[in-house]
Amino acid sequence: MSSRLEIEITSKVDESLHTWRAVGAKEPKGVIKTVLLPTGSEIGQTFRVEAEFLLDGIEIISVFPPKAKREEPQLLEIIGSGNNDGSVTTSLVAKRKRKKSGGKQRASQNSDKARRNNQERKKTRITSKTKPKRKSRTFKPPRGKRLKPKRRNRNDFLDSLPVLHRPLARELMRGSIPKLRDTLKTMDLPTGFNEPILDYAEKLVIKLKAAEWLDRAEAVDKTSDTIDLQDFRSVVAASQSSAKSSEALVLKEKLELALKKRIEREHEDWLKIIQSALEEGKLVRALNFSSRPPKAGAQLPEELALELARQAGEALNSETPTNRWAIVAEAIAFSPIRLKVHPVSLPSVIDKDLEKLLSKHAERFPAIANLAISE
Repeated sequence: MSSRLEIEITSKVDESLHTWRAVGAKEPKGVIKTVLLPTGSEIGQTFRVEAEFLLDGIEIISVFPPKAKREEPQLLEIIGSGNNDGSVTTSLVAKRKRKKSGGKQRASQNSDKARRNNQERKKTRITSKTKPKRKSRTFKPPRGKRLKPKRRNRNDFLDSLPVLHRPLARELMRGSIPKLRDTLKTMDLPTGFNEPILDYAEKLVIKLKAAEWLDRAEAVDKTSDTIDLQDFRSVVAASQSSAKSSEALVLKEKLELALKKRIEREHEDWLKIIQSALEEGKLVRALNFSSRPPKAGAQLPEELALELARQAGEALNSETPTNRWAIVAEAIAFSPIRLKVHPVSLPSVIDKDLEKLLSKHAERFPAIANLAISE
């Protein structure tokens, strides 16, 4: 597919080729055949061309002739009879009086119509509010409070720097060392002046990260019982490289101990939720929670896992509605007990959605694939 470009001739390669670049670009982009250019073309002259964008580059296929300058002014031609008719005249017409009765009747009709429209809008608004929302099939475990650290330590560190060094520290907070290196290349600095700035910037980055980690760690310490576990783990993991001062090391040990106790407590709560869900007949809830342990790699107790697998297998039978069968099967596919589940049979009615689900989870839940083949 061809496109139009505006190019500038940059140099002459030989008698048959010239190099070109897009107008405003710094470096040449490609070559153009000399035969396509108008006779007498010079270096630096610009042309509008038609080009094709190929895999190996851009090929110029034609050059448009330059627009000719218009010497005489552009005038508007007036087309008409040429007769000078008289000016436009106006005449005033007396205003007619409206009938009062008709006006009142129309106003009453309009107010009744507006009242009915308002009532219909209110009914629609109430219906839309009370209409139950469709629940998503994707299970999302409840999350704790998100981490919202203050910036006290970071601001104190910035205030402790000399005034001339603070812009550099703020630049590092917005970017990184590679971005700073690119910025220094664009600046007109004395030779060898870049290296001392970069060395100092690397030291600033280490201290900035330590101050920012201390802000996050203090926020986690205050909300260690309710903070989201993912944020909790990230702060503890970052302490290996960011906790440098004696104050930070003490806080690091405190957070590691608090995280261990928090995971143990949530692991116990996790098992209780699964057990109570099975006792109440909430199989899908139990399967969903079993796939989201608070500690990575945590295993279900053997007795609980067997009971969960037994109820899951019995729920997959021919009397189960197709929609319910699909929901249970998908929950099993992401559960750690998926290889222990043995479904009784497929549902009596198999629609296209269920066929897609069987094909999608055949590798994760091989028993349903074997069941489909046998039946």
